[in-house]
Amino acid sequence: MSTTKSPSRSASISFSPSHPGTPIRRAFLLEATLNLFTLPLLTHPRPILHLLLANPTHITPAAVLFARLFGALVLGAQTPALLIGATNTRNGIESRRPTYALLGLGEVACMLVLVREVLKGEGGRDAALSDGVALGCVGVLAPTLVWRVFVLFVMSMLLGRYTEDGGRMGKGTKSE
Repeated sequence: MSTTKSPSRSASISFSPSHPGTPIRRAFLLEATLNLFTLPLLTHPRPILHLLLANPTHITPAAVLFARLFGALVLGAQTPALLIGATNTRNGIESRRPTYALLGLGEVACMLVLVREVLKGEGGRDAALSDGVALGCVGVLAPTLVWRVFVLFVMSMLLGRYTEDGGRMGKGTKSE
């Protein structure tokens, strides 16, 4: 007889009243809602690219395709992961740490690309973004990255916890 459990057939759980994960659940819902603002990248990428790119001649079919791919990744992968993490279920609680870690790594990668863009210089031949747009993007990403690092490494109890009704503690956090 197999001892493997699927999440749907595992023991019932009780949520920790002292670590319900409410702040992170709200943050996940807020971020998932804000991700809906990438919908115009799928539906109307040219006007959005016109606002973002330093030179309108940079709006090529390839740029439109990559804008749509970016929008699809945000809406098709990131948003559902956030919505799953926002649920107060075993799977939701257990997904919060890896979701936050992966989103943080993605933010680091994006910030490095944007800083490299700034270093090309405003109006540089190879610069795709104006310095203001690139630095504005870094300014939006940096606070969320700081929050993720704070939650993951300082206040991990914010991720929430549960107890299996058999008494075993499950956590969205590392063992304290």
